[in-house]
This record gives sequence, C-alpha cells and structure tokens, in this order.
Amino acid sequence: MAGEVSLTTEQIAEIVREGVAQATSSTSVTDIVSAGSAFALVVLTAVLARYTWVLAKEARKTRESQTRPNVIVTAVHDENRPMIIQLVIRNIGHGLATNVTFETSRPLFIAYGLDEETGEEAKPIDRGPFTTGIPALGPGESRIISWGQPGGLLKMLGSSTITITCKYEFEGQLMPPNVCHVDIESFMGTVANDSIELRAVKALETIAKAKSKGA
Repeated sequence: MAGEVSLTTEQIAEIVREGVAQATSSTSVTDIVSAGSAFALVVLTAVLARYTWVLAKEARKTRESQTRPNVIVTAVHDENRPMIIQLVIRNIGHGLATNVTFETSRPLFIAYGLDEETGEEAKPIDRGPFTTGIPALGPGESRIISWGQPGGLLKMLGSSTITITCKYEFEGQLMPPNVCHVDIESFMGTVANDSIELRAVKALETIAKAKSKGA
C-alpha cells in the first residue's frame, strides 16, 4: 500500500509540475507575442517617421531649388558676329542673386585675331562685372562681354582652361559658389554660322551695293 500511495503522490506531483510548466509556457508565449507586437509597432512607427522626414526634406529641397538663383559663366559664339567669342554671365535660377562677385584662376584678357599669327596683343579686362561685381542679377538676366576672336584667344590661352568661381547671395544668405570653366580650344574646328538675321542684313547690303554700282 505504501508503494501505491507513493506512486500516486509522484503522479500527482508530475501532473502539478506539468500544469505549472504549461501555465508558465503559456504565459511566456503570450508575453513574447505581446512584446514582439509592441516592438514591431515601434519599428513601423520609426520607419514611417523616417520616411515622412525624408519626403519633407526632399520637398523642401525642391521648393528651395525652384526659388534660388543660380549664376554661371559660359563662353559662346556671338550670334550676330560668329567669329567673336563672348563670356556670358547668366542667372539660370528662379531667384534674385545679389552681391555677385567672381574669382578667376588667371587674369581675364580680350584678344583679337583670326589666327595665332595675326593675333593682336591681349588687353586686360579691367572694367565691368568681372572686376566690380554685380549688385543684383534677376532670374534670366545676363551680362555679356566680348572676349575676342579665336586666333587671338588661342595665342593667349593655348589649350588651357580658366576657372571662374561665381559667388552670390540670396535673401542675405551666402549661397554655395558655382565653379565654371571656359576655354578656347574647344571652339577650334566648330561651326560658327551667321544667324538668319545677320544673313538677311548681309544680303540686303549686297543688294544695296549692287544697285549703287549700277546707278
């Protein structure tokens, strides 16, 4: 009998242990699930907050880029005088640029001549926007300087490039400078046709000269 009672007690103890274990296991799983759900919610909230912040930042950058000025310098053919190269300062942005100044990697000169042999002596650009700056330059506005002819400029510059740094302000705040590069070598061998308006003027001049000779 004592053995039977002992066996029954062990069975009861085992049943109790299993019940406690099941209860503990059940509670642990519930806690883990709850904690996991809470953690997932926190992570999701953080991701959404980050995504919203990125969208807001990009939207702000877009608005700023649409309202800021953007001052650059380029070298171009004169449309009415194809053999003349111009330096063009232009605000290609959408805001008013103020206190515009320029720094160049070497002094700027004006040089004429159709080839290197006939190139005239270069003269320094000592007046105008490159030396005194521009108080204000509105959207789309420009300043155009006759730089010279390919031969004279090539004699002076060769294949080197001039770096021009444009500095300016917007609403009283100094903006990141634009670094531009101009050269003459890249114009060699390119087409510089007369504009339609210039060709029409030349045609009229030719007709007028022919009539005057005929008279």
